[in-house]
Amino acid sequence: MKAVLFDLDGTIIDSEWFYYKGWKAVLEEYSIVLDSHTWLTSFAGKTERQAFVVLQEQFGFNEDAETFFERKKTRIAQQYTEEDVSLMPGVTELITYLHERGITMAVVTSSLRPVTEFNLTKHGLINYFETLVTRSDVTYPKPSPEPYELCVKRLGIDKSDCLVLEDSVTGATAAAAAGLTCFGVQSHEEIRSDLSVDRLFVDLHEVLEFFKTGQPFVK
Repeated sequence: MKAVLFDLDGTIIDSEWFYYKGWKAVLEEYSIVLDSHTWLTSFAGKTERQAFVVLQEQFGFNEDAETFFERKKTRIAQQYTEEDVSLMPGVTELITYLHERGITMAVVTSSLRPVTEFNLTKHGLINYFETLVTRSDVTYPKPSPEPYELCVKRLGIDKSDCLVLEDSVTGATAAAAAGLTCFGVQSHEEIRSDLSVDRLFVDLHEVLEFFKTGQPFVK
């Protein structure tokens, strides 16, 4: 492998619970209770538009989309002033390891570019990545292969030399559709059982150990 393509939410940053709290709080204003299991299995890894469709289909949610998004945006912005979004376990060690070996790295995410840049900059990681492919850069987000296709095109590296790290079914589906090798990194059993990936790991510490003892990278 010559390049590692990272998902962002739930892979680099521990943002799934952060966003869950925001969505949960806003939905309570509409008398809807969103439990963590449903969030993980039905919402995680999706864009806000895709998640809104889930609300409509699973909860019969018929409220105005733009009003809901504005309330959700305000709530999330408030949370950012109250707490930090932490890094996932092992991500700093893994990125350092890959950087020291000259491996190209990129981020492919369904988050918007301003949010992506904010979180990566806050943790001092943005300069490690050759390119960022965000929701702002594509017409069709994950599970479409478009984000990964665009990333590979930007890097100019053969698909056979790229490895994807994903935590969600949506992301793994996108990677597979793009014809890329994908490692799943997920500790929640309810999601792990649904991930169709080439290898499955509990966390990035396990991925790092595999890199150290498994097949070496090609520079």
